[in-house]
Amino acid sequence: MAKVRQGLETLLSGKFGDKVYVVRDGKNYIRKVPTRKKDSSTPAMVISQKRFSEIMRFCGMFKNSVIPPIWNIAAQGTSGFRLFQKTNSPAFAPDGSLPDVKKISLSTGKLTLPEGLTAGRPEVDSSIIEVSWLKNLNLGGLHLKDELTVVSSVDGHYSDILETGILRGQLTGSFKLPKLPAPATHIYLFFGSSFHRDYSESVCFEI
Repeated sequence: MAKVRQGLETLLSGKFGDKVYVVRDGKNYIRKVPTRKKDSSTPAMVISQKRFSEIMRFCGMFKNSVIPPIWNIAAQGTSGFRLFQKTNSPAFAPDGSLPDVKKISLSTGKLTLPEGLTAGRPEVDSSIIEVSWLKNLNLGGLHLKDELTVVSSVDGHYSDILETGILRGQLTGSFKLPKLPAPATHIYLFFGSSFHRDYSESVCFEI
Protein backbone atom coordinates (compact mmCIF):
# COMPACT_ATOMS: atom_id res chain seq x y z
CA MET A 1 0.00 0.00 0.00
CA ALA A 2 1.33 3.45 -0.92
CA LYS A 3 1.63 6.13 1.76
CA VAL A 4 1.31 9.88 1.13
CA ARG A 5 3.86 12.03 2.89
CA GLN A 6 3.15 15.73 3.17
CA GLY A 7 5.90 18.22 2.64
CA LEU A 8 6.71 20.83 0.10
CA GLU A 9 5.27 18.37 -2.33
CA THR A 10 3.42 15.11 -1.98
CA LEU A 11 5.69 12.08 -1.83
CA LEU A 12 4.57 8.49 -2.30
CA SER A 13 6.13 5.52 -0.55
CA GLY A 14 5.30 1.87 -1.05
CA LYS A 15 3.53 -0.25 -3.62
CA PHE A 16 0.87 1.18 -5.87
CA GLY A 17 -0.43 -1.03 -8.65
CA ASP A 18 2.51 -2.53 -10.52
CA LYS A 19 4.86 0.23 -9.31
CA VAL A 20 6.94 0.65 -6.17
CA TYR A 21 7.55 4.20 -4.92
CA VAL A 22 10.72 4.78 -2.92
CA VAL A 23 11.63 8.02 -1.13
CA ARG A 24 15.34 8.85 -1.01
CA ASP A 25 16.76 12.18 0.01
CA GLY A 26 13.32 13.74 -0.21
CA LYS A 27 12.74 12.59 -3.75
CA ASN A 28 10.42 9.98 -5.23
CA TYR A 29 11.84 7.09 -7.23
CA ILE A 30 9.61 4.68 -9.09
CA ARG A 31 10.38 1.14 -10.12
CA LYS A 32 8.35 -1.71 -11.43
CA VAL A 33 7.29 -4.48 -9.06
CA PRO A 34 9.55 -7.48 -9.78
CA THR A 35 7.73 -10.46 -11.21
CA ARG A 36 8.73 -14.06 -10.64
CA LYS A 37 7.69 -16.84 -12.94
CA LYS A 38 6.44 -20.08 -11.43
CA ASP A 39 9.35 -21.95 -13.01
CA SER A 40 12.29 -19.60 -13.41
CA SER A 41 14.98 -22.32 -13.26
CA THR A 42 17.68 -22.05 -15.88
CA PRO A 43 18.94 -25.18 -17.70
CA ALA A 44 22.09 -25.06 -15.57
CA MET A 45 20.01 -24.93 -12.39
CA VAL A 46 17.93 -27.91 -13.52
CA ILE A 47 21.09 -29.96 -14.17
CA SER A 48 22.56 -28.94 -10.82
CA GLN A 49 19.35 -29.87 -9.01
CA LYS A 50 19.28 -33.26 -10.74
CA ARG A 51 22.89 -33.95 -9.75
CA PHE A 52 22.22 -32.99 -6.13
CA SER A 53 19.11 -35.19 -6.10
CA GLU A 54 21.10 -38.18 -7.37
CA ILE A 55 23.84 -37.62 -4.79
CA MET A 56 21.31 -37.45 -1.97
CA ARG A 57 19.55 -40.58 -3.24
CA PHE A 58 22.87 -42.43 -3.32
CA CYS A 59 23.88 -41.29 0.16
CA GLY A 60 20.46 -42.26 1.50
CA MET A 61 21.18 -45.90 0.68
CA PHE A 62 23.86 -45.95 3.38
CA LYS A 63 22.17 -44.03 6.20
CA ASN A 64 21.52 -47.28 8.06
CA SER A 65 24.60 -49.26 7.00
CA VAL A 66 28.10 -47.75 6.73
CA ILE A 67 27.31 -44.21 7.88
CA PRO A 68 26.34 -44.89 11.55
CA PRO A 69 29.26 -47.17 12.53
CA ILE A 70 31.98 -45.53 10.41
CA TRP A 71 31.21 -42.00 9.25
CA ASN A 72 29.49 -40.84 12.43
CA ILE A 73 32.67 -41.70 14.31
CA ALA A 74 34.92 -39.96 11.78
CA ALA A 75 32.81 -36.79 11.54
CA GLN A 76 34.01 -33.75 13.47
CA GLY A 77 32.00 -30.55 13.46
CA THR A 78 29.48 -32.09 11.07
CA SER A 79 27.27 -35.14 10.72
CA GLY A 80 28.37 -38.49 9.39
CA PHE A 81 25.84 -38.18 6.56
CA ARG A 82 27.19 -34.77 5.56
CA LEU A 83 30.79 -36.04 5.63
CA PHE A 84 29.83 -39.05 3.51
CA GLN A 85 28.04 -36.77 1.05
CA LYS A 86 30.93 -34.31 0.81
CA THR A 87 33.48 -37.08 0.33
CA ASN A 88 31.57 -38.84 -2.45
CA SER A 89 30.07 -35.87 -4.33
CA PRO A 90 33.14 -35.46 -6.62
CA ALA A 91 32.55 -38.96 -8.02
CA PHE A 92 29.31 -37.81 -9.69
CA ALA A 93 29.25 -36.27 -13.16
CA PRO A 94 27.47 -32.96 -13.86
CA ASP A 95 24.40 -34.86 -15.08
CA GLY A 96 24.17 -36.86 -11.85
CA SER A 97 25.54 -40.11 -13.25
CA LEU A 98 28.24 -42.16 -11.56
CA PRO A 99 30.76 -42.99 -14.29
CA ASP A 100 33.29 -44.81 -12.11
CA VAL A 101 32.11 -46.64 -8.99
CA LYS A 102 35.72 -47.14 -7.94
CA LYS A 103 35.81 -43.46 -6.94
CA ILE A 104 33.22 -44.07 -4.22
CA SER A 105 34.49 -44.24 -0.63
CA LEU A 106 32.43 -46.43 1.66
CA SER A 107 34.79 -46.14 4.60
CA THR A 108 37.13 -43.61 6.17
CA GLY A 109 39.26 -43.41 9.27
CA LYS A 110 42.68 -43.52 10.88
CA LEU A 111 43.66 -47.10 10.12
CA THR A 112 46.01 -47.72 7.21
CA LEU A 113 45.33 -50.05 4.33
CA PRO A 114 48.07 -52.63 3.85
CA GLU A 115 50.32 -52.31 0.83
CA GLY A 116 49.94 -54.79 -1.99
CA LEU A 117 46.30 -55.55 -1.23
CA THR A 118 44.85 -57.82 -3.93
CA ALA A 119 41.44 -59.43 -4.35
CA GLY A 120 39.92 -61.71 -6.95
CA ARG A 121 37.92 -64.83 -7.71
CA PRO A 122 39.88 -68.10 -7.83
CA GLU A 123 37.54 -69.20 -10.65
CA VAL A 124 35.19 -67.42 -13.03
CA ASP A 125 31.73 -66.85 -11.49
CA SER A 126 32.94 -68.12 -8.11
CA SER A 127 31.28 -66.62 -5.04
CA ILE A 128 34.58 -66.93 -3.18
CA ILE A 129 37.07 -64.06 -3.06
CA GLU A 130 40.72 -64.58 -2.24
CA VAL A 131 42.68 -61.70 -0.72
CA SER A 132 46.29 -61.08 0.25
CA TRP A 133 48.57 -58.18 1.25
CA LEU A 134 52.09 -57.42 2.36
CA LYS A 135 53.29 -57.37 5.95
CA ASN A 136 53.83 -53.96 7.49
CA LEU A 137 56.84 -54.12 9.82
CA ASN A 138 55.76 -50.85 11.48
CA LEU A 139 52.44 -52.26 12.68
CA GLY A 140 51.96 -54.69 15.52
CA GLY A 141 50.00 -55.38 18.67
CA LEU A 142 46.26 -54.77 18.39
CA HIS A 143 46.57 -53.61 14.78
CA LEU A 144 47.34 -57.19 13.77
CA LYS A 145 43.77 -57.95 14.88
CA ASP A 146 42.20 -55.39 12.55
CA GLU A 147 39.54 -57.26 10.59
CA LEU A 148 38.98 -57.15 6.84
CA THR A 149 35.47 -55.96 6.01
CA VAL A 150 33.65 -56.02 2.67
CA VAL A 151 30.67 -54.51 0.86
CA SER A 152 29.77 -55.94 -2.55
CA SER A 153 27.91 -54.11 -5.32
CA VAL A 154 26.26 -54.54 -8.70
CA ASP A 155 24.29 -52.07 -10.84
CA GLY A 156 23.73 -49.59 -8.04
CA HIS A 157 22.88 -52.20 -5.41
CA TYR A 158 25.06 -52.52 -2.32
CA SER A 159 25.21 -55.31 0.22
CA ASP A 160 25.30 -54.97 3.98
CA ILE A 161 28.69 -54.86 5.68
CA LEU A 162 30.27 -58.29 6.00
CA GLU A 163 33.03 -58.94 8.53
CA THR A 164 35.16 -61.60 6.86
CA GLY A 165 36.94 -62.88 9.98
CA ILE A 166 40.28 -62.34 8.21
CA LEU A 167 42.74 -60.43 10.40
CA ARG A 168 45.48 -58.07 9.27
CA GLY A 169 48.17 -60.30 10.77
CA GLN A 170 47.14 -63.27 8.62
CA LEU A 171 48.22 -61.54 5.37
CA THR A 172 45.89 -63.75 3.31
CA GLY A 173 42.50 -65.42 3.37
CA SER A 174 39.24 -66.03 1.53
CA PHE A 175 35.57 -65.22 2.10
CA LYS A 176 32.18 -65.70 0.48
CA LEU A 177 30.62 -62.68 -1.18
CA PRO A 178 27.68 -60.98 0.53
CA LYS A 179 24.39 -61.70 -1.23
CA LEU A 180 22.97 -59.36 -3.86
CA PRO A 181 20.08 -59.56 -6.39
CA ALA A 182 22.70 -60.41 -9.06
CA PRO A 183 26.34 -61.54 -9.04
CA ALA A 184 28.58 -58.78 -7.71
CA THR A 185 30.79 -56.87 -10.11
CA HIS A 186 32.70 -54.83 -7.51
CA ILE A 187 33.73 -55.13 -3.88
CA TYR A 188 34.84 -52.49 -1.39
CA LEU A 189 37.44 -53.67 1.13
CA PHE A 190 38.48 -51.91 4.33
CA PHE A 191 39.76 -52.76 7.79
CA GLY A 192 38.08 -52.21 11.14
CA SER A 193 39.64 -52.32 14.57
CA SER A 194 38.80 -55.13 16.98
CA PHE A 195 36.74 -52.69 19.08
CA HIS A 196 34.94 -51.27 16.02
CA ARG A 197 36.05 -47.74 16.82
CA ASP A 198 38.52 -47.14 13.98
CA TYR A 199 38.42 -47.94 10.28
CA SER A 200 40.57 -47.53 7.20
CA GLU A 201 39.64 -45.97 3.91
CA SER A 202 38.03 -48.35 1.45
CA VAL A 203 39.43 -49.60 -1.84
CA CYS A 204 37.28 -50.90 -4.68
CA PHE A 205 38.08 -53.94 -6.81
CA GLU A 206 36.34 -55.06 -9.97
CA ILE A 207 35.78 -58.79 -9.74
